[in-house]
Parts: sequence; C-alpha cells; structure tokens
Amino acid sequence: MIRRELTLQTRDDLRRFFEDRDYMVIAVPREEPARLYVVRATRVVETARRIHNLSPLSTAVLGRALIGALLLTSLIKHATDQKILLKIEGGGPAGLIVAEADGRGRVRGFIENPRLQTFVREKEGRRKFDVGRAVGREGTLTVVKELRMGTPYTSVVPLVSGEIAEDIAYYLTQSEQIPSAVGIGVLVGEDGRVRQAGGFLLQTLGGTSDRVIDLLETRTLQMPPLTEMMEQGKRPEDIATDLLEDLDPQLIGLKEIEYHCPCDEEVA
Repeated sequence: MIRRELTLQTRDDLRRFFEDRDYMVIAVPREEPARLYVVRATRVVETARRIHNLSPLSTAVLGRALIGALLLTSLIKHATDQKILLKIEGGGPAGLIVAEADGRGRVRGFIENPRLQTFVREKEGRRKFDVGRAVGREGTLTVVKELRMGTPYTSVVPLVSGEIAEDIAYYLTQSEQIPSAVGIGVLVGEDGRVRQAGGFLLQTLGGTSDRVIDLLETRTLQMPPLTEMMEQGKRPEDIATDLLEDLDPQLIGLKEIEYHCPCDEEVA
C-alpha cells in the first residue's frame, strides 16, 4: 500500500500523471480512523451517454449510479475481479437502473428509459435536475457483492430520496454499519455533453474522535457542489485535501477508472 502525504508536490505529480483521465484517490487522516474516496468520472459518464444515446436527465441519473457503484468498490478488494452490482428500482419514469463496477476500476451500466424528459427543481438558488423525481422514491436499492467466494452477498434497503447519493449513504450506514457521507454530481452542458462528473465517500470508523466527526460532518454539509469545485479546476486529490484539511491527509490508494463495455454481456 502506498502512503504519501498529500502535499502540493504530490498533487502536482498526480495532475501530470493522470492528466484528463478518470481516477479515484483514497486518503486518510494521519491520526484518525477515517477513510475518504474521491473519484473523477467525467469520461466514464460521457462514454455512457454516447453508448446509450442518453437525454440530459438520463445522463445525470445513470451517471450518478455509475459513480455510486465505483464508490462502493470500497467494499471489495482492490485490483481484483470482485464486483459490486447496484440496482435501483424506484417506481419513477427512469425505470430500472443498473450499474456494475469491479476492483480494477471498470464500470458499466444501464437505464431502462434512456430518453427521460427534463425535470428540474430549485435548491439553494440553483436549478438542478430532479433526479429523485426521475428515479422515484417508492422502491428499493439493491447491492450485490460478488466476492468470487461462493454465493454473492445481496442487501436490499428502501430508497430514502431517489437522489442516489443519499440512498447509498443510507445503505452503508444500515447494512454495512459504516457511518458514511456520500456526494455525487453530474454536470451536463447545454450541448448535452458531460462537463463534469464525480463523487466522494467519507467514512468514519470505530475510534474516530467526536471532534473530527463533527468537523468532517460540517465540512461535507458546507462544501460547494462537487461539480462546481471541479469546474473551478479541482481534482480528486484537491477535494480530498480540502475535506481533510488540518488532519494531515495521507494518500493511500489510486485507481484509474474506465467505462468497460464487453459486447457479449447483457449490461452494456
């Protein structure tokens, strides 16, 4: 396992190495038992948009599911063929949504309705896609962990909002017993193409001090929208540094991300 301080030099090294490719960083505070995963998935979601000929809202919905599946690979072994399958059935016009990611950073997905009409809502003075309305809120989130060790482990929880990030956080807290904050964003341009897409997963583990729990909770609640930060040029390592500021953030993992679409399998 690598372990490097997230210094300015480390961040510059990552910027030069990955350039415009998609990737995930995994970081921890030096002295506190907490974990942070931050992923940039702009190319991944744009590839899904092109393959499935998605409308803007369908792009946002499937994009969130793809990023959610990537974040949930925190539950499987790195650099393996173990898989996470995410299935969302909310009763909304989006229909069935499926995303699958493996330990090597490969992800793919499907949305039953690829041409959703646009629903928007106001939040804090901003117009945003109404993903919850598209997904629906009267249904379930199913997570299947294929660990290549016999029968896959399946967990089903009710949807809490249909916004996907909140539903994943609820799953992690209820089924995995890991207090978690999840943020996912997909920004679609006026031309229908994906401008930014990314997400973060922040988990506090047993033994995290109350001071740090309160600090991290405040930061996740007060941080700007993720895609806004990305539009300003911030990359996963920069966002990790911001969230773990004053906690001596350490880089412990990296993973390149790609949309992987085997043509002989059902989920493109």
